[in-house]
Amino acid sequence: MQATLAGSQAAWLRAVDEWINDLDMRSDGRENRRKLARVIGFNADWKTLTTNTLTWATISERTDMSRATVARHLLALHEAGWIGRVAAGRSAAAKQAAGWKGDDAFINDAPVYALTQPVDDAAVDINETPPTVSGYKEFPARAHEAETPPGAATRPYPSKAADGRPNAVPAHRKLPAWPGHVTPTSKDEKILAGREWAHLVPALRKLSDEHLRFLAKDFFTAGWTLRDLIVALDNLPDGRAHGQFVDGQWVPYSGADGIPAARLGHWVSWRLNAWRDSTGNVCESPTQRRTRRSNRAKVERAARLRATEERQKSIREAMATDEAKVARQACLTQMKNRSRLRIGRKGFLLKP
Repeated sequence: MQATLAGSQAAWLRAVDEWINDLDMRSDGRENRRKLARVIGFNADWKTLTTNTLTWATISERTDMSRATVARHLLALHEAGWIGRVAAGRSAAAKQAAGWKGDDAFINDAPVYALTQPVDDAAVDINETPPTVSGYKEFPARAHEAETPPGAATRPYPSKAADGRPNAVPAHRKLPAWPGHVTPTSKDEKILAGREWAHLVPALRKLSDEHLRFLAKDFFTAGWTLRDLIVALDNLPDGRAHGQFVDGQWVPYSGADGIPAARLGHWVSWRLNAWRDSTGNVCESPTQRRTRRSNRAKVERAARLRATEERQKSIREAMATDEAKVARQACLTQMKNRSRLRIGRKGFLLKP
């Protein structure tokens, strides 16, 4: 399978995700392959688009899969043209057997994988080698794609391929570009988060993923998630829905469906700025607020429990003293004497 170096991490992750959606395999196998591909994609250097820290043991630990399953999915990605093995890994035992000395002889060398994209063998011109550009993010391909010859097979449309699956997985099933409860950190992760934000809020599809990343970058830096951004677009920090006062009453109004694309970015910034303080810093997100209140409630419950236990302990210690024992015995004796008294018919106290 001919392959060319991918343009970027984000483009590679999107392409691999679409390829996995088209696979005719069980849903659990498809999820494992997607999980492994994301581990490789997110750990690749954004300049060279290669990984040099992922051993099979590391991938197995992060994906919760056995080494045999990891090897099988890596082979499938390699044969399909989605990863290229630049350098093979080497165990510490193999290095020592080969005569290595020093501290490096006791360290396992991770294999080096490159993020690639498959190219049709029949539509590749291998006679031209383009120049390389040092430090440039989108490296040129080793071979460029020529015009597709007549009669060449075309890739099936994703929905048609999905509709032909023999299992019961929905045809248009697709994992989110970025989980709504996870805070993105790198630039590529924030671009993926912007793409998912537009997917969850259709009114934002007029803006590009890069523009949405720019609008939310301060909030992502402050630890916000996509779920927090969606809540902030609809609600104020005091819990009210966005709106305005009309005749002295607060009247909520809807979102950005009728706002043109040229003004949509200003509208998003205006609504998100309600979650900034007087100095312009981002306030705590709804998730952070819930977490803080939950932690405070846990601390208060723990303090009340400790106070109750200490009070019970002090009572037990007080009851264990000699004075408490004497008083308890006197109380028992008095109760026993009272039980021996009987009241006669004429109201006299009689002893049995």
